[in-house]
Amino acid sequence: MFDILESQIKPFTLNAKILEVAYDLYLEAPQASHPIIDLRVLADRTGKSMLQCRNEIVEANKIGRFPNCSLES
Repeated sequence: MFDILESQIKPFTLNAKILEVAYDLYLEAPQASHPIIDLRVLADRTGKSMLQCRNEIVEANKIGRFPNCSLES
């Protein structure tokens, strides 16, 4: 029961600014088998730490966003 509730609430707790910029980087990346999102660029554009950016993308990936992406720093 808790898993269902958590899956419904999780999308609303993610940092929208990080996800918006990450989505832009995802779309800008060459569409190879795994588009690369550069955490350093993401952190610079959002003013957040690379770790926070990474964690947000990993959590978003768990709910189906950023499929097949790779992260680099």
